[in-house]
Amino acid sequence: MSAGAAPRRVAVLGVSGIGRHHAKWWHLEGAEVCAFLGRSPESLGRATETLAGMFPCRGRGYTSLPELLAEQRPDIVDVCTPSHLHYPHARAALQAGCAVLCEKPFVYDAELTSAQMLGQARELLALAERQQVGFGVCTQYVVSARLCLAICPDRFQRLESYRGYLVSPTRGRAPDPQHTWIDLAPHLLGAIQVVCPDGQPDWTRLELDFAGHHARAQFPLRRPDGSSVHCDIDTAHTDTEPKNVRRLTFNDYTFDIGGCSDAAGVFQARIQTADGVTDREDAMRLLIRSFGAGRAEVPGPLALCNLEWMLRILDAAAARGRTDAER
Repeated sequence: MSAGAAPRRVAVLGVSGIGRHHAKWWHLEGAEVCAFLGRSPESLGRATETLAGMFPCRGRGYTSLPELLAEQRPDIVDVCTPSHLHYPHARAALQAGCAVLCEKPFVYDAELTSAQMLGQARELLALAERQQVGFGVCTQYVVSARLCLAICPDRFQRLESYRGYLVSPTRGRAPDPQHTWIDLAPHLLGAIQVVCPDGQPDWTRLELDFAGHHARAQFPLRRPDGSSVHCDIDTAHTDTEPKNVRRLTFNDYTFDIGGCSDAAGVFQARIQTADGVTDREDAMRLLIRSFGAGRAEVPGPLALCNLEWMLRILDAAAARGRTDAER
Protein backbone atom coordinates (compact mmCIF):
# COMPACT_ATOMS: atom_id res chain seq x y z
CA MET A 1 0.00 0.00 0.00
CA SER A 2 1.23 3.47 -0.78
CA ALA A 3 2.11 5.89 1.99
CA GLY A 4 -0.98 7.57 3.36
CA ALA A 5 -3.39 5.12 1.71
CA ALA A 6 -6.24 3.75 3.80
CA PRO A 7 -5.46 0.22 5.03
CA ARG A 8 -7.06 -2.59 3.06
CA ARG A 9 -9.86 -4.29 4.97
CA VAL A 10 -9.31 -8.04 4.94
CA ALA A 11 -11.58 -10.88 6.06
CA VAL A 12 -9.92 -14.24 6.68
CA LEU A 13 -12.15 -17.28 6.26
CA GLY A 14 -10.90 -20.09 8.49
CA VAL A 15 -8.30 -19.22 11.12
CA SER A 16 -7.85 -22.48 13.01
CA GLY A 17 -4.99 -23.58 10.73
CA ILE A 18 -2.90 -21.70 8.17
CA GLY A 19 -5.42 -18.86 8.21
CA ARG A 20 -4.17 -17.54 11.53
CA HIS A 21 -0.74 -17.01 9.96
CA HIS A 22 -2.34 -15.27 6.97
CA ALA A 23 -4.12 -12.96 9.40
CA LYS A 24 -0.88 -12.06 11.14
CA TRP A 25 0.91 -11.35 7.85
CA TRP A 26 -1.96 -9.11 6.73
CA HIS A 27 -1.64 -7.19 10.00
CA LEU A 28 2.13 -6.85 9.63
CA GLU A 29 1.64 -5.58 6.07
CA GLY A 30 -0.57 -2.76 7.35
CA ALA A 31 -4.00 -4.19 6.52
CA GLU A 32 -6.96 -4.19 8.88
CA VAL A 33 -8.16 -7.71 9.66
CA CYS A 34 -11.77 -6.63 9.97
CA ALA A 35 -13.38 -10.08 10.28
CA PHE A 36 -12.82 -13.81 10.35
CA LEU A 37 -15.08 -16.79 9.73
CA GLY A 38 -15.44 -19.89 11.88
CA ARG A 39 -17.60 -23.00 11.94
CA SER A 40 -19.25 -22.46 15.32
CA PRO A 41 -19.42 -20.05 18.26
CA GLU A 42 -17.02 -22.37 20.11
CA SER A 43 -14.45 -22.29 17.31
CA LEU A 44 -14.79 -18.52 17.09
CA GLY A 45 -14.02 -18.24 20.79
CA ARG A 46 -10.84 -20.26 20.36
CA ALA A 47 -9.90 -18.31 17.25
CA THR A 48 -10.38 -14.97 19.02
CA GLU A 49 -7.99 -16.04 21.76
CA THR A 50 -5.45 -17.38 19.28
CA LEU A 51 -5.43 -14.25 17.13
CA ALA A 52 -5.26 -11.95 20.16
CA GLY A 53 -2.12 -13.80 21.21
CA MET A 54 -0.52 -13.22 17.81
CA PHE A 55 -1.29 -9.55 17.13
CA PRO A 56 -3.76 -6.82 18.21
CA CYS A 57 -6.73 -8.27 16.32
CA ARG A 58 -9.94 -6.24 16.55
CA GLY A 59 -11.77 -8.10 13.82
CA ARG A 60 -15.20 -9.56 14.47
CA GLY A 61 -15.86 -13.29 14.26
CA TYR A 62 -18.73 -14.70 12.19
CA THR A 63 -20.20 -18.12 11.49
CA SER A 64 -22.20 -16.82 8.49
CA LEU A 65 -20.33 -15.71 5.38
CA PRO A 66 -23.28 -13.78 3.90
CA GLU A 67 -23.58 -11.85 7.17
CA LEU A 68 -19.84 -11.16 7.24
CA LEU A 69 -19.83 -9.86 3.67
CA ALA A 70 -22.94 -7.72 4.14
CA GLU A 71 -21.82 -6.11 7.40
CA GLN A 72 -18.07 -5.74 6.87
CA ARG A 73 -17.76 -5.20 3.11
CA PRO A 74 -14.07 -6.18 3.06
CA ASP A 75 -11.77 -5.19 0.22
CA ILE A 76 -10.08 -8.61 0.25
CA VAL A 77 -11.31 -12.03 1.32
CA ASP A 78 -8.60 -14.56 2.14
CA VAL A 79 -10.05 -18.07 1.81
CA CYS A 80 -8.33 -20.54 4.16
CA THR A 81 -11.25 -22.90 4.77
CA PRO A 82 -11.14 -26.63 3.87
CA SER A 83 -10.65 -27.23 0.16
CA HIS A 84 -14.22 -28.37 -0.57
CA LEU A 85 -15.38 -24.92 0.59
CA HIS A 86 -12.98 -22.93 -1.60
CA TYR A 87 -15.40 -22.74 -4.52
CA PRO A 88 -18.56 -21.60 -2.68
CA HIS A 89 -16.64 -19.23 -0.40
CA ALA A 90 -14.62 -17.66 -3.20
CA ARG A 91 -17.72 -17.33 -5.37
CA ALA A 92 -19.68 -15.58 -2.62
CA ALA A 93 -16.80 -13.16 -1.99
CA LEU A 94 -16.37 -12.38 -5.69
CA GLN A 95 -20.10 -11.81 -6.09
CA ALA A 96 -19.86 -9.30 -3.23
CA GLY A 97 -17.19 -7.40 -5.16
CA CYS A 98 -14.20 -8.49 -3.05
CA ALA A 99 -10.78 -9.43 -4.32
CA VAL A 100 -10.04 -13.04 -3.37
CA LEU A 101 -6.84 -14.74 -2.30
CA CYS A 102 -7.48 -18.49 -2.02
CA GLU A 103 -5.35 -21.12 -0.31
CA LYS A 104 -4.21 -24.10 -2.37
CA PRO A 105 -5.53 -26.29 -3.83
CA PHE A 106 -7.44 -23.81 -6.02
CA VAL A 107 -10.60 -25.94 -5.76
CA TYR A 108 -10.96 -29.55 -4.70
CA ASP A 109 -13.96 -31.66 -3.80
CA ALA A 110 -13.60 -35.46 -3.75
CA GLU A 111 -17.27 -35.78 -4.70
CA LEU A 112 -16.66 -34.12 -8.07
CA THR A 113 -14.89 -35.17 -11.24
CA SER A 114 -11.80 -33.38 -12.44
CA ALA A 115 -13.82 -31.86 -15.28
CA GLN A 116 -16.33 -30.47 -12.78
CA MET A 117 -13.60 -29.01 -10.58
CA LEU A 118 -11.90 -27.38 -13.56
CA GLY A 119 -15.30 -25.98 -14.53
CA GLN A 120 -15.65 -24.45 -11.07
CA ALA A 121 -12.18 -22.92 -11.33
CA ARG A 122 -12.92 -21.38 -14.72
CA GLU A 123 -16.21 -20.02 -13.40
CA LEU A 124 -14.41 -18.27 -10.56
CA LEU A 125 -11.86 -16.72 -12.91
CA ALA A 126 -14.59 -15.51 -15.24
CA LEU A 127 -16.50 -14.05 -12.29
CA ALA A 128 -13.43 -12.20 -11.04
CA GLU A 129 -12.95 -10.74 -14.52
CA ARG A 130 -16.59 -9.62 -14.74
CA GLN A 131 -16.41 -8.07 -11.29
CA GLN A 132 -13.06 -6.48 -12.15
CA VAL A 133 -11.48 -7.63 -8.90
CA GLY A 134 -8.24 -9.43 -8.18
CA PHE A 135 -7.96 -13.17 -7.80
CA GLY A 136 -4.98 -15.29 -6.80
CA VAL A 137 -4.09 -18.61 -5.23
CA CYS A 138 -1.73 -18.90 -2.29
CA THR A 139 0.94 -21.27 -3.59
CA GLN A 140 3.88 -19.55 -1.97
CA TYR A 141 6.59 -21.84 -3.30
CA VAL A 142 6.27 -19.88 -6.52
CA VAL A 143 7.82 -17.05 -4.51
CA SER A 144 10.28 -19.44 -2.83
CA ALA A 145 11.53 -20.64 -6.21
CA ARG A 146 12.21 -17.07 -7.30
CA LEU A 147 14.02 -16.34 -4.03
CA CYS A 148 16.19 -19.43 -4.43
CA LEU A 149 17.18 -18.80 -8.04
CA ALA A 150 17.99 -15.15 -7.30
CA ILE A 151 20.68 -16.23 -4.82
CA CYS A 152 22.97 -17.53 -7.58
CA PRO A 153 21.35 -16.81 -10.96
CA ASP A 154 24.45 -17.62 -13.01
CA ARG A 155 24.01 -21.31 -12.23
CA PHE A 156 20.64 -21.49 -13.98
CA GLN A 157 21.06 -19.93 -17.38
CA ARG A 158 19.76 -23.22 -18.81
CA LEU A 159 17.50 -25.35 -16.64
CA GLU A 160 17.80 -29.08 -17.29
CA SER A 161 16.43 -30.70 -14.15
CA TYR A 162 14.18 -29.88 -11.25
CA ARG A 163 13.29 -31.81 -8.10
CA GLY A 164 10.89 -30.60 -5.48
CA TYR A 165 10.66 -32.47 -2.19
CA LEU A 166 8.16 -31.60 0.55
CA VAL A 167 7.54 -33.51 3.77
CA SER A 168 4.95 -32.56 6.39
CA PRO A 169 3.58 -34.25 9.54
CA THR A 170 0.67 -36.68 9.15
CA ARG A 171 -1.26 -34.96 11.98
CA GLY A 172 -2.97 -38.24 12.74
CA ARG A 173 -4.25 -38.98 9.24
CA ALA A 174 -4.33 -42.52 7.91
CA PRO A 175 -2.04 -43.19 4.92
CA ASP A 176 -3.56 -41.66 1.80
CA PRO A 177 -1.25 -40.76 -1.09
CA GLN A 178 -4.05 -38.86 -2.85
CA HIS A 179 -4.40 -36.55 0.16
CA THR A 180 -0.63 -36.11 0.31
CA TRP A 181 -0.57 -35.12 -3.37
CA ILE A 182 -3.47 -32.67 -3.05
CA ASP A 183 -1.96 -31.11 0.07
CA LEU A 184 1.63 -30.65 -1.08
CA ALA A 185 1.99 -31.01 -4.85
CA PRO A 186 0.48 -27.60 -5.81
CA HIS A 187 3.50 -25.93 -4.20
CA LEU A 188 6.05 -27.96 -6.14
CA LEU A 189 4.15 -27.81 -9.41
CA GLY A 190 3.83 -24.04 -9.01
CA ALA A 191 7.58 -23.66 -8.52
CA ILE A 192 8.46 -25.22 -11.88
CA GLN A 193 5.51 -23.59 -13.66
CA VAL A 194 6.74 -20.12 -12.77
CA VAL A 195 10.38 -20.94 -13.53
CA CYS A 196 9.58 -22.58 -16.88
CA PRO A 197 6.26 -20.97 -17.91
CA ASP A 198 6.41 -22.15 -21.54
CA GLY A 199 6.91 -25.83 -20.66
CA GLN A 200 4.32 -28.57 -21.12
CA PRO A 201 4.50 -32.04 -19.54
CA ASP A 202 5.02 -35.03 -21.78
CA TRP A 203 2.23 -37.07 -20.25
CA THR A 204 3.21 -40.17 -22.25
CA ARG A 205 6.34 -40.45 -20.08
CA LEU A 206 4.70 -39.87 -16.71
CA GLU A 207 6.07 -42.10 -13.94
CA LEU A 208 4.17 -42.44 -10.67
CA ASP A 209 4.75 -43.81 -7.19
CA PHE A 210 1.67 -43.39 -4.99
CA ALA A 211 1.62 -45.52 -1.83
CA GLY A 212 1.02 -44.98 1.87
CA HIS A 213 1.85 -41.39 2.84
CA HIS A 214 3.98 -40.94 -0.31
CA ALA A 215 3.05 -39.44 -3.69
CA ARG A 216 5.64 -38.88 -6.42
CA ALA A 217 5.43 -37.98 -10.10
CA GLN A 218 8.22 -37.68 -12.68
CA PHE A 219 7.90 -36.37 -16.23
CA PRO A 220 9.78 -34.38 -18.87
CA LEU A 221 8.68 -30.79 -19.27
CA ARG A 222 8.97 -29.95 -22.97
CA ARG A 223 9.90 -26.45 -24.12
CA PRO A 224 8.82 -24.96 -27.47
CA ASP A 225 12.41 -25.22 -28.74
CA GLY A 226 12.34 -29.01 -28.25
CA SER A 227 14.51 -29.12 -25.12
CA SER A 228 13.16 -30.45 -21.86
CA VAL A 229 13.47 -30.26 -18.08
CA HIS A 230 13.32 -33.49 -16.11
CA CYS A 231 10.81 -32.88 -13.31
CA ASP A 232 10.55 -34.90 -10.11
CA ILE A 233 7.71 -33.91 -7.76
CA ASP A 234 8.12 -35.84 -4.50
CA THR A 235 5.74 -35.38 -1.56
CA ALA A 236 5.27 -37.21 1.73
CA HIS A 237 3.60 -37.09 5.11
CA THR A 238 5.44 -38.69 8.01
CA ASP A 239 5.35 -39.41 11.75
CA THR A 240 9.12 -39.59 12.03
CA GLU A 241 11.87 -36.99 11.94
CA PRO A 242 12.48 -34.89 9.98
CA LYS A 243 8.78 -34.03 9.85
CA ASN A 244 9.26 -30.87 7.82
CA VAL A 245 11.41 -30.80 4.69
CA ARG A 246 11.20 -27.99 2.14
CA ARG A 247 13.69 -28.63 -0.65
CA LEU A 248 14.01 -27.35 -4.22
CA THR A 249 16.77 -28.65 -6.47
CA PHE A 250 17.57 -27.04 -9.82
CA ASN A 251 20.31 -28.54 -12.01
CA ASP A 252 21.48 -30.66 -9.04
CA TYR A 253 21.94 -27.55 -6.88
CA THR A 254 19.84 -27.84 -3.74
CA PHE A 255 18.08 -25.19 -1.68
CA ASP A 256 16.83 -26.26 1.75
CA ILE A 257 14.21 -23.80 2.92
CA GLY A 258 13.74 -23.36 6.63
CA GLY A 259 12.81 -20.50 8.89
CA CYS A 260 14.09 -18.28 11.66
CA SER A 261 13.11 -15.07 13.40
CA ASP A 262 14.77 -11.74 12.74
CA ALA A 263 15.93 -9.29 15.40
CA ALA A 264 12.35 -8.05 15.82
CA GLY A 265 10.99 -11.57 16.25
CA VAL A 266 9.39 -11.70 12.80
CA PHE A 267 9.53 -15.05 11.01
CA GLN A 268 11.55 -15.14 7.81
CA ALA A 269 12.92 -17.69 5.36
CA ARG A 270 16.37 -19.19 5.85
CA ILE A 271 17.68 -20.78 2.65
CA GLN A 272 20.64 -23.12 2.96
CA THR A 273 22.83 -24.26 0.07
CA ALA A 274 26.22 -25.92 -0.24
CA ASP A 275 27.69 -22.42 -0.40
CA GLY A 276 26.13 -21.01 2.75
CA VAL A 277 22.98 -19.59 4.32
CA THR A 278 20.82 -16.72 3.07
CA ASP A 279 17.97 -15.09 5.00
CA ARG A 280 15.04 -13.57 3.12
CA GLU A 281 11.57 -12.33 3.99
CA ASP A 282 9.06 -15.15 4.33
CA ALA A 283 7.55 -16.24 1.00
CA MET A 284 4.01 -16.14 2.40
CA ARG A 285 4.53 -12.59 3.58
CA LEU A 286 5.84 -11.54 0.18
CA LEU A 287 2.88 -13.17 -1.57
CA ILE A 288 0.41 -11.41 0.74
CA ARG A 289 2.25 -8.11 0.30
CA SER A 290 1.95 -8.43 -3.48
CA PHE A 291 -1.75 -9.22 -3.33
CA GLY A 292 -2.40 -6.28 -1.02
CA ALA A 293 -0.72 -4.07 -3.60
CA GLY A 294 -2.94 -5.43 -6.37
CA ARG A 295 -0.65 -8.10 -7.86
CA ALA A 296 -1.25 -11.85 -7.66
CA GLU A 297 1.94 -13.92 -7.56
CA VAL A 298 -0.19 -16.87 -8.69
CA PRO A 299 -2.79 -15.24 -10.98
CA GLY A 300 -5.75 -16.99 -12.58
CA PRO A 301 -4.08 -18.60 -15.62
CA LEU A 302 -1.21 -19.98 -13.54
CA ALA A 303 -3.60 -21.17 -10.83
CA LEU A 304 -5.71 -22.98 -13.45
CA CYS A 305 -2.64 -24.62 -14.99
CA ASN A 306 -1.52 -25.72 -11.53
CA LEU A 307 -4.91 -27.30 -10.88
CA GLU A 308 -4.96 -29.00 -14.29
CA TRP A 309 -1.57 -30.66 -13.73
CA MET A 310 -2.42 -31.65 -10.15
CA LEU A 311 -5.68 -33.31 -11.24
CA ARG A 312 -4.17 -34.91 -14.37
CA ILE A 313 -1.55 -36.68 -12.27
CA LEU A 314 -4.07 -37.57 -9.56
CA ASP A 315 -6.38 -39.15 -12.13
CA ALA A 316 -3.48 -41.08 -13.67
CA ALA A 317 -2.52 -42.45 -10.25
CA ALA A 318 -6.12 -43.50 -9.58
CA ALA A 319 -6.37 -45.21 -12.96
CA ARG A 320 -3.15 -47.15 -12.38
CA GLY A 321 -4.35 -48.13 -8.93
CA ARG A 322 -7.54 -49.59 -10.40
CA THR A 323 -5.55 -51.48 -13.04
CA ASP A 324 -3.22 -52.95 -10.40
CA ALA A 325 -6.21 -54.00 -8.29
CA GLU A 326 -7.76 -55.86 -11.22
CA ARG A 327 -4.65 -57.92 -11.91
